[in-house]
Amino acid sequence: MSMSENNLSAGSVRRASSPGRLPRRYVLLVLQLGITVALVLGWEIGARTGAINKFLFSSPSMVWEILVQRAANGRLWLDVWTTSAEVMTGYAVGAVGGSVIGLSLWYSRFLSDLSAPFIAAIGSIPVLAIAPMTIIWFGTGMLAKVMIVAFSCVVVSLTTSYKGAMRTDPDLINLMRSFNAPRSQIFLKLVVPASMPWVISGLKLNVGFALVGAIVGEYISSQRGVGHMILLGSSNFSMNIVLAGIAVVMVMMLVFNGLIGLLEKTLLSWERK
Repeated sequence: MSMSENNLSAGSVRRASSPGRLPRRYVLLVLQLGITVALVLGWEIGARTGAINKFLFSSPSMVWEILVQRAANGRLWLDVWTTSAEVMTGYAVGAVGGSVIGLSLWYSRFLSDLSAPFIAAIGSIPVLAIAPMTIIWFGTGMLAKVMIVAFSCVVVSLTTSYKGAMRTDPDLINLMRSFNAPRSQIFLKLVVPASMPWVISGLKLNVGFALVGAIVGEYISSQRGVGHMILLGSSNFSMNIVLAGIAVVMVMMLVFNGLIGLLEKTLLSWERK
């Protein structure tokens, strides 16, 4: 190795390990926390000084008081658990089930082309339109909310996973066929791993859809849940409860996203090797 190459590699190592430079993710985290704190402080100061109408916009301290009260009497945890159970069950049925169906369509191009317009038609139906019918069909219990969540997720996961399967490198498929590999082995050993980035992308997108589906279902008919909490606040013109419910939904969204992020690191660990 030449002297210039040695100097170049040494310089690269020094830049990569420079102690004065924070990793990008830490910088982003600090900025995000700083923006959040600034917004909350500005909101609180505006509410205390009268620049912000407390009846219309409440205040962080009042929202926090509602959360503490509901946590102390147990209602908050019951609402969170109810909505979380609906989201996770419906997500497993819709998002995971849709991914499996989408990957399976790789086996038959004819069947995938035949079902394409029907999938597009189902995907165009808003969840608000299907929610009342779902309540009529499945009752007012948890099953109806699970079906609404599943309906909200299935098309996105099905579409993204199918696109991932169809983008598998055809040269690799032909290579496996040249070794007389059966279609099931090609599917399990090549198509499914190659489609994982698309499947994970669909799972990420569906976290928000799943939460929205659960909240909509609880809006239509429920006795508990975060959606019921928000509906209760709206019917009583209590922005404190409404905003407390919205804050809980945002926290739940971050938690579910974090769980999907861990799943992504596990399933796509081979990409970093």
